[in-house]
Formats: sequence, structure tokens, C-alpha cells
Amino acid sequence: MKITDYGIHWFRRDLRVEGNPALTANLATHQGRVLGLFCFDHVFLARKDFSTNRFQFFLETLKVVKKQLLESGGDLLVLDVGPKTAYDQLFNELKSHGLPLPKTVSWNRDYEPFAVRRDFEMTQWFKTLGINPLTERDHLIIEPHEIYKGEDPNSTYQVFTPFKRRWLEKFETEDVQSRLKTKKLFPFQMKWDSIFNGKVKLQDQLENYLEKNLKKVNIPIPSAGAQEGKGAIKVFLPKVKNYGKYRDIPSVSGTSRFSLFFKNGSITTAQVIREMGLQNRSQWNEGEEKFVSELIWREFYYYILARHPRVENEAFVEKYKAIPWKNNEDWFEAWKQGRTGFPIVDAGMRELNQTGWMHNRVRMIVASFLTKDLHIDWRWGEQYFMEKLLDGDLAPNNGGWQWAASTGCDPQPYFRVFNPYLQSQKFDPEGVYIKKYIPELKHCTGKLIHEPQQDLMTRDYPPPIVDHSIQRQEALALYKFKE
Repeated sequence: MKITDYGIHWFRRDLRVEGNPALTANLATHQGRVLGLFCFDHVFLARKDFSTNRFQFFLETLKVVKKQLLESGGDLLVLDVGPKTAYDQLFNELKSHGLPLPKTVSWNRDYEPFAVRRDFEMTQWFKTLGINPLTERDHLIIEPHEIYKGEDPNSTYQVFTPFKRRWLEKFETEDVQSRLKTKKLFPFQMKWDSIFNGKVKLQDQLENYLEKNLKKVNIPIPSAGAQEGKGAIKVFLPKVKNYGKYRDIPSVSGTSRFSLFFKNGSITTAQVIREMGLQNRSQWNEGEEKFVSELIWREFYYYILARHPRVENEAFVEKYKAIPWKNNEDWFEAWKQGRTGFPIVDAGMRELNQTGWMHNRVRMIVASFLTKDLHIDWRWGEQYFMEKLLDGDLAPNNGGWQWAASTGCDPQPYFRVFNPYLQSQKFDPEGVYIKKYIPELKHCTGKLIHEPQQDLMTRDYPPPIVDHSIQRQEALALYKFKE
């Protein structure tokens, strides 16, 4: 093999070196001579739901990857343009020095509608240049095209339970079990400058982005990277046996918080299954079974997005595409600021605004409240979550909001409307979570913490902006109108 034979790995949402299947395959093909490349696609940066805080966590993760690649003898080039322009710039620079193009460009597959279109176009373009596109499955265990009803590959499951049943059947096959193993990383042997004799000079933009974006961040950013993801797995491992008991209690640390690392690919579901020793379904205890079921929900939402990309912008259930939402902007602002007068709702929204995180049970409560009590379009809430969540991820966020709004696949039935008072009594009975984020209510006890009465407590906390019982009846009428 000539010294000039090399590959490029296109990092996207797979920000780790160890256990990165496409990178590993590329390294093996070219005996370690692989350059990492990341492109800041301005289509994503210009999205309405762009989050400065989430972007900073992404940048910090990217910084960890670059450091690890450098320590391994490789490098990561970060360019401030979309992929087509980035590769054009790089290839033109190579040609100007009489240097060859890479033999291989690798990446791990993505399933979001824009990514699917982009990757198809890039694949065709690379082929016209004589470059081999090398792609691998990564952040899902089972890809959307692999699950379908009966013998028809175009048929789609629309209800979670039969999808889960089919997913578990495939999970136990030898093929899928092999995906839970990690291939040994081929060691880097050559540096970027060694391959090109220092001739190719393109300005790396990572530090520039880190510095500029940090000035806009308004919440604490957690430590990032694959090692932090592994640490989260170790922390959660002894808790999983009680997952079913504590996962709905927002005042305790009963959930994994893996979604923060799943979003960037610092860890993957396959890695979690492997490192938690969950490969053998017959040995799962009740907590482990419930936890794996949540991982399958995540794959279900990606499955739906990939097979029905229209759900990114509209209701999956056709008859609910034109619900006459009231969309009161003052109510929406109160909901965003945690000033609705419903303590569990307000605590959740304040947690989101202050930390970039919200407990999953509370996510369901605030989503139900926005759509069923305030009669506001679920897409307004979906976008606000993406603007604020550090783990904001299109498929799970869209799926969760459509579930709460009763417009999506296997949704909460429209006639089941969460009662925010009963939800807080059940899942935060002593008001520990509520008082943490609503200090105005710290002196309230008993029923008052769930249904504060203005004349018995404080003027600092607002009265309820709506009457839940009335709003519930109006919500039923809204949905029945479309029946």
C-alpha cells in the first residue's frame, strides 16, 4: 500500500473514538492513516430551534474528540462550512499541491430527514470523484429499515407494543447480538502533516467557535465526552434494579440521563447494553426490563421519523393535523417562564430554563398542560424544548410531544388529560422537587404545595392562569371536533 493511501472520517453525531464503527473500519482499511473532519453545517446552525447551550456542550464534546485523536497520532480538522463546501475546499487544496484525494470517506448513518437527503447527495458526489463512501450503523441498535410487519419491508408499525415485540425478537438474533460487541480500534500510525508533508493548511475553527459561543451560554455546561458518558453508565449501573420504582420521582436521581450523551454519540445504546451486562434478555430483572423498554422507545421514535419524515412538521394522525389550537401568546409566555400557577408545571419549566434539563415524568406533565390545558399547538412546545434542552434530539423530542398531544404514533388517548394537581401529589407528595425550583412555596405544606391558595400563602407566586376542569372539557371538545 502506498503511503498516500488514506481515508477521511466525517464526524457528525458520533463524537467518540473508541467503539466508533465507521472510523474503526476506515482505520483498518488504511492502516491508521485517517484524518477526522467535522463541518459546521449552517443549515443546522440556522434552525429556529437552535440552542446556544446545547451547541456549547457539542463543542466541548468535539474538543475532547480532537484531543483524543491528537494523542493517538491523528487529528481532527474543523471547518466553518457545510460538508459539500468543506470537501471542495479540502480537495482543491490537495490538488493545488499535487496530492491525491482520499481513497475512502467514512461516516456513521443518521436517520433525520435532512441528514438522509444530505448523505444521499454526498454519497453520489463522492462516487463521481472515485472515492469510496464507507458507512456503518451506530447510534441505533436496530435500524429503521430492519423492522417491518410480515414480509412487506414497506409496512410500518404504528403502535409501540408490537414494535417492541419485534425489536426484542431481532435483539436476540446472532446478528444483532454481534452489534453489541466493540471492535478493537486500529492504532493511529501517521499524523495528518506526515501524510501531506505539511503542505495542506486549512484554518481549524473549533477554538474560534468555542470562544464565541461561550459568551452566549447562560446555564452551567456539564463535562463532556466519552469518558463522562462511561462515568454516567457506572453511576447508573447500581440504580437500574430500582428503575421502575424511582424513575417517575423527580426529586430523586432515579433516571440514567444518558440522553445527554446519546445526542452527540459520546455513548450509544449498544454500548450501554454491553457495559451494563444486559445482552441476555432472559436474565433481566424488572428494573432492567423497564429501562431497556425506554431505550426501545427511543429507537421507535427514530423508526417513525425515518419511515414517516413528515412528522417533523405535522401530526402523524391525519385527522389531528388541523386542530383549531387557541395559541394564547400570554399563556405560552407564562408557561415558558414557569408562572402558570400550577406548581409542578412551573417547577419543571424553571428546571429547564435554569439547567437545560427536565425530568422525563415532568416533561410529560408540562407537555400535557400546554396542549390539553392551555390548548396551544404542540409544535410551539416542541420548539421551545429544543431551544432549551441540552439533550434536545429531534426524534425523541418530536415523538414525546406528539405522544402528549395525542397526535402521534401510539399516543396518550386524547380523552386522558393529565391533572397537574394529582400528578404532583403522586410523584412529588412532599413537594421536594417543587420547592427546589419554586422557593416562593418553600413554606407551604400538605395540600397547599400542590394547590396553593393565594389568600393563604404568598403574593410572590401567581394564581392559576386557567381552571383545569374547564380547560379539560374544552380540550375534549377540540379533539372531538376532529373525530
